[in-house]
Amino acid sequence: MWLSRRNGFKGVVAIALACALAGTLAACGGGGNDGAPGEGQGEPVATYQGKTVTDVEFGKYLSLFELISPMEAMYAQIFPEYKEQLLKQYILRKEYAAKATKDDRKEAAENAAAFREQLDAALKDESRKEAVRDILDKSGLTSKEAERMLKMLISAELAIGRKYEEIKDTVTEDEIRQEFEKAPSDYNIVTVRHILVATTDSMTGEALRTEEEALARAKDVRAKLIAGGSWDELAAEYSDDQGSKMNGGLYADARAGDWVEAFKQAANTQPVGVIGEPVLTEFGYHVILVEKREEMTFEKLPQETKDELLEAIAGPRLDEQFRQELEALGIEITLPQEEPPSDEESGGAEEGSGAEDGGADEAEGAGGEGEGGAEGEAAQ
Repeated sequence: MWLSRRNGFKGVVAIALACALAGTLAACGGGGNDGAPGEGQGEPVATYQGKTVTDVEFGKYLSLFELISPMEAMYAQIFPEYKEQLLKQYILRKEYAAKATKDDRKEAAENAAAFREQLDAALKDESRKEAVRDILDKSGLTSKEAERMLKMLISAELAIGRKYEEIKDTVTEDEIRQEFEKAPSDYNIVTVRHILVATTDSMTGEALRTEEEALARAKDVRAKLIAGGSWDELAAEYSDDQGSKMNGGLYADARAGDWVEAFKQAANTQPVGVIGEPVLTEFGYHVILVEKREEMTFEKLPQETKDELLEAIAGPRLDEQFRQELEALGIEITLPQEEPPSDEESGGAEEGSGAEDGGADEAEGAGGEGEGGAEGEAAQ
């Protein structure tokens, strides 16, 4: 999905989680009246303020985590610093679970029970049970324990959600305006047509043509458009943007800031109604026609966009709150030292790890929104 800067989250068997969690499992944590599965068993891997997390308890958490987010769980196995981050995150969420209200725990229990139903169904499904059982067996996690731990995690998420709302309530209108003024042109609403002449295949990464070849092809199609050629026909023939090539290359009423820098600049500055010179992005050359552009002011912003700006302010404040709380806990990590991964083991994961930073910064519950279709290949 070339246009979107935001990454979505997909669970494996935890369909029921969608009802309870505002973000990924990494936005949650656990603790509660019933204690965590494995608590007090095994060797300590973290101590803080007279409390302990053991290897058995943390192992069960990691098994549950792997059911929900297998890619992030893989990073934890490959990168020791990431595993340590998850452990600190888990401890902080246990602390937040202790702040859960009676209503929080009731809601958490209902959703955790729904999750267990999904998990038990997966364990009976011939196509899934082996993979699920392999994950559970790593730590000896049972479906009953998974339900109990998830109840704590969801309770923590609900407590975190209230904290986030409190922080949002402190953000003023002037602060939202100042956030907008950092890059007002990002919020321009633009309708463009474009034809992408790619240098690489967006799905496979395979080289399609050199930059010189792509530029020559882009100039050729631009000349045909200027001579009166049909956008519908030429986009279908020339464009490598699978999301828009069968729609005349059209992106209607899109927000400029959702595109990569070079494409965004062209959308914001190219004269309306003029087919511009080919624009180079990391994906290749784009022939662009700006059909319409509405330059936004703060007063014209829809409430939805103002809410996004508010969250852009509140999110970092929540991050800072968590950073301070983690520091105050004085956590000492004693995870066993692990052998560094080989190049073969770490190569694939390193490429993707930037998208999943984990840690307290995800706790704001702001799950990503994937975007595809017509906005799929103009930018990223």
